[in-house]
Amino acid sequence: MKNTTQMIRAIVLLFCILSISIQIKAQNQDTEILSKDELKLQKLEEKVQRAQAKIDQTQIKLEYADSLIQAGIEMNNEANSEIDVISAEEKIYVKDNTEQFKSLKKQLKKAPKDEKKKIEKEIKTLTSSYNSGLKEFEKRFKAEDKKIQKGKSNIQKGKEKLKQYKSALKDYEKSLTEAQKQLETFKADTEL
Repeated sequence: MKNTTQMIRAIVLLFCILSISIQIKAQNQDTEILSKDELKLQKLEEKVQRAQAKIDQTQIKLEYADSLIQAGIEMNNEANSEIDVISAEEKIYVKDNTEQFKSLKKQLKKAPKDEKKKIEKEIKTLTSSYNSGLKEFEKRFKAEDKKIQKGKSNIQKGKEKLKQYKSALKDYEKSLTEAQKQLETFKADTEL
């Protein structure tokens, strides 16, 4: 009984292996065998496609470099306009505080002794708030200056990348032209 089961298993296994090998052989016969000319044509077409892909990638990089430049210019313009606003605000702040100082100093000259200490205390308070206000303006100026520096950095990076990618693009366009000529020449030669 064991021998017959083993024999049946061996026959089924042999049948499976035989059918698989027949299918593989049939598939190999169905595949098209390319001639040397067809292989060369395929390689030349792939070369053209690779060159075009490199050009497309380089153009995307050029757009990125250009966007870096534009972003840098926008950052500089924004920061400069914000600096103008801060300068105007600071000018008004200084003018208001100067008027308050003058007013308090006039009051100090005319005030009796008991009120002089109160006015001197107001002057000290005004002086400290004036100085802290100036520090806040300075912080805002520094923040805008940082934006300007970042904008200049972006412009510089963009220009460097633009220069780099433009030369690469020229090389890739040259290789594409050569690949297309080779392809056209090969097609013309094989048609004769």
